[in-house]
Amino acid sequence: MFDINKSHLSFEDHDDNNVLTSSWTMDKIKRNDGTVWVMNHFFINPNSNLEAALAKEMPTALSVAQESDYPIWPLDPIVIDYFEKHPEFYKIWYHRPYAK
Repeated sequence: MFDINKSHLSFEDHDDNNVLTSSWTMDKIKRNDGTVWVMNHFFINPNSNLEAALAKEMPTALSVAQESDYPIWPLDPIVIDYFEKHPEFYKIWYHRPYAK
């Protein structure tokens, strides 16, 4: 599945015809206030269902954060929006935007 000891993690999902439906990466970096996972661009095939892809992939991101005990710093607006809509990500969200 994934190895939290690695500094770079890459994830891909393919459909039944082996067509790439989504892919995303995370990089472990050290900052002055601690180690974090930077979640880079979330690629979604235009012919794929975004909500279904996020529902399938984001539990893995949550598991990485929980198992490593490092928060996630999402950079992609799609992922930021997903985190905002799912409170279970609030505890592991590094640099969460101010919420009213």
